[in-house]
Amino acid sequence: MSSANGRTAVKIGLLDHMGYGNLGDAASQDVAIANIRKRLPGAQLIGFSFVPADTMARHGIPCYPIRWWYPSSANTEAPAVGRNGPEQGLKSVLKWIPFLSGFAKSILECGRDAKFWVSSYKAVNGLDILMISGGGQLSDLWRGPWSHPYAIFRFCLLAKLAGKKLYFLNVGAGPLDHWLSRWFAKQAVQMADYRSFRDEDSRELVHRLGVKAETHVNPDLAYGLEVEQVQNGVPRDASMPLVGINPIGFCDPRNWARKDEAVYRDYLKKIVNFSAWLLEQGYRLRIFTTEASLDKLVIADVTAALQSQLSPELFGRVSVSCSQDVKDVLREMTEIDFVVTSKFHGIIFSQVLGKPVISLSYHKKMDFAMQAAGQERFNANIEHFDAGWLMEAFRCMVEGRAEIRRKSAAAVNGYSARLAKQFDSLLQEIS
Repeated sequence: MSSANGRTAVKIGLLDHMGYGNLGDAASQDVAIANIRKRLPGAQLIGFSFVPADTMARHGIPCYPIRWWYPSSANTEAPAVGRNGPEQGLKSVLKWIPFLSGFAKSILECGRDAKFWVSSYKAVNGLDILMISGGGQLSDLWRGPWSHPYAIFRFCLLAKLAGKKLYFLNVGAGPLDHWLSRWFAKQAVQMADYRSFRDEDSRELVHRLGVKAETHVNPDLAYGLEVEQVQNGVPRDASMPLVGINPIGFCDPRNWARKDEAVYRDYLKKIVNFSAWLLEQGYRLRIFTTEASLDKLVIADVTAALQSQLSPELFGRVSVSCSQDVKDVLREMTEIDFVVTSKFHGIIFSQVLGKPVISLSYHKKMDFAMQAAGQERFNANIEHFDAGWLMEAFRCMVEGRAEIRRKSAAAVNGYSARLAKQFDSLLQEIS
């Protein structure tokens, strides 16, 4: 395709482990797309994600999968490809021959993966640049080395085999617990033409892996969100402020990588008790999510526990919001006065919107986000925080809200300027 001036339009691939409704990932891609289109209006953007249908609908760009099997939508594990057809008949026969079935399954898996290498090369070969962006791209927290690390390595290798530019854009790194994950990550980062990480800890990790190439630190892309258009101007009830609770299923055996029922129940109990205390203090409560696909279980648990122990009058001041896109959750948050979050992008969205926030942190990325905005006193470890500390921190947050907003605004303005400078630098040579 050619642009209006006759030049061939640049084709940019955007790869992220997105697709399951994580609104932090979606926000990062919204910012990347907006900044590219601002500087390269004629650019063709192509996504690479876990759930192509979700990416196409959410961002309005064509999309390829980053693994050979993928669900047909973010709300189901029903496959769009890869588990039906002639192979299914073969598997039906082999299941009656136990000693052959395991071997045959391995052969089938290798065949599917080899075929996917070929189809992915064709997709990458049509690009000019492949940008890998978003949060935890270099991590084996979920499903080990053959999930995120292998997918990133595959597409980096394909991009270089095809002679394409390869950028890592403000990604997070870690944990990388398996030796194979570390090898995949090291090789992938070394192949890149540009490498930036969202915090110093991520950069130090890749350096410890043995990466000697030049690296940069730039803020998470979500700090570049333009939020003026979502401010809805709804008047607040000053006599009964609204507190947003953004929980996470930490150690929930149903969907967390580390499965520990006791730890999950302890976290849940403290969130519920704190929420009940807020209601007794005269606040209203909104339980909201930045990732409906995973958070729905913990939200249901919190809501059920509150309903069982509160009077109908108090429970009537509790609302639940399960936003499905970035603009919706930001609009919801504009109505909130104070936030308590266990999510990384719950922190960022709060800071961008100027909302005082308390972080219950399960990862260093959350600690850094609070420290960078001068709010470390309102950050605690999710597994070890004390309910008394949380109540006292909330009182201090309410009292110091004006200074908190000032510090957040200064940090966000600085981050936004750095992101704009980064995009100017990366894209000016092809504009």
